[in-house]
Amino acid sequence: MRTIAFILLMSLTSLTFAQSTTAALGKIIYYEGKVELGKDNKWSAVKLQTEVSADQSVRTVANAMVEIAWNNGSKSVVGANSNINIGELHKASQSKAKAETEGVFTGFKAKVNTKAVAKRSEEGGIRRDKVEADTSDRDKEVVYWKEDREISFEEAYSFYDNKEYAKAIGALQAFLMQKPKDEMASFAMFALGHSYIMSNNNIKAKEVFSNFVAMYPQDPMKADAEKVLAKL
Repeated sequence: MRTIAFILLMSLTSLTFAQSTTAALGKIIYYEGKVELGKDNKWSAVKLQTEVSADQSVRTVANAMVEIAWNNGSKSVVGANSNINIGELHKASQSKAKAETEGVFTGFKAKVNTKAVAKRSEEGGIRRDKVEADTSDRDKEVVYWKEDREISFEEAYSFYDNKEYAKAIGALQAFLMQKPKDEMASFAMFALGHSYIMSNNNIKAKEVFSNFVAMYPQDPMKADAEKVLAKL
């Protein structure tokens, strides 16, 4: 009798575990480009309102991104060239890193402004308000950096500065791909990492800031990047 009871208990436990890994944690609410969901190395293209569970992974190619709305009301963005487990992404989305790193990024924005002023002076006084005026009549929903043209740091950073973090992720990644050695590349990477934090994707944020530390060992912002990494 005890043996039968034990078998039944184990069966119920296994069933509960299986349900916990397959129950929907959220759903796809937006995507662009090639985005796939996979399980056991079997992948299929996502569709809007597709439900996602902990035992799945999501992957994107270059110039692709996807936004997931979780059942708890929060959202996460996965940018280009990613392959992330849904369960890990959901867990990471509940981190307190936003609040714990806020001071670092307040200081970062001041550094960007100081650098931008110096850069404008070197270039002969090109003003940011002119850049904004040049783009003010464009449709704000168009993904400009996917057109066959270059994107400037000022344009990419403006999405971040306006707290449009999903757009900032795409724009900043495009800038870094186009101009990896630009004098503003380190600032773009730092802003990209913060955009991921604010988009509830600490997995990619950790990847970005780890790359920052490796790529810019002499940069004054390296210490700040390490502070952020300690909270992710």
